[in-house]
Amino acid sequence: MLMISVLGLEPAQALSLSIYLHAGTGLAALVYFRQGVLEMIRHRTEADLRLLKFLILSTLTTGFVGLPIFMLSWGASAYGEALLALTGAALLVTGLVQRGARQVGERTAGSLGDKEGLLAGVAQGLSAIPGLSRSGVTSSVLLIRGLSGDEALRASFLMAIPASFAAALGLAYVEGVPMLEPSFIFSLASSFFSGILSIGALLRLARRVRFWGLCVLLGALALFSPLLSLF
Repeated sequence: MLMISVLGLEPAQALSLSIYLHAGTGLAALVYFRQGVLEMIRHRTEADLRLLKFLILSTLTTGFVGLPIFMLSWGASAYGEALLALTGAALLVTGLVQRGARQVGERTAGSLGDKEGLLAGVAQGLSAIPGLSRSGVTSSVLLIRGLSGDEALRASFLMAIPASFAAALGLAYVEGVPMLEPSFIFSLASSFFSGILSIGALLRLARRVRFWGLCVLLGALALFSPLLSLF
């Protein structure tokens, strides 16, 4: 928990702050994909409608899975690290197996169905466990389901928009609206701008790296990050 040691926060405070910081990331995704979001809401095409249904289902599933985990997750960082390592191992296997395949990672976000909505929603809900990366596990699930690298990341970032806003509003309702102190505003702004920069950088990387290579790269990062925390 680097945030706790740097800011001197209690575990409960750090977990609550992370929820609000995710809202900054969600806002960054909304701004970055604003044109696509407008098109999806208008759902003029079948792909737009499927993506909208995917986001609704995944968001509802996230709340169903994530809320009880959040309420019980104060001391569960070790479980998050273990799940992150397990996700990394699954991605490594997927990447190595798919390296020899001819056609992999060709699906787009517009082809997502109910099964992907449930799976991605469960993955996003599990990210309520401290130490488990939301974007990491959701994009991993979508990669394994056959989406191309940039499409998996795009869908993952789109999932963050309704989920992060709903989580922040729910927390504000339960704990009360946080005081808009300069440090809080600065943290939220930092989350927003870093989100804008990271979204663009990750999408560019995903377009340049082959599907199996992206699986191996993300899998290695997920697999070894829990080990690095031991040193």
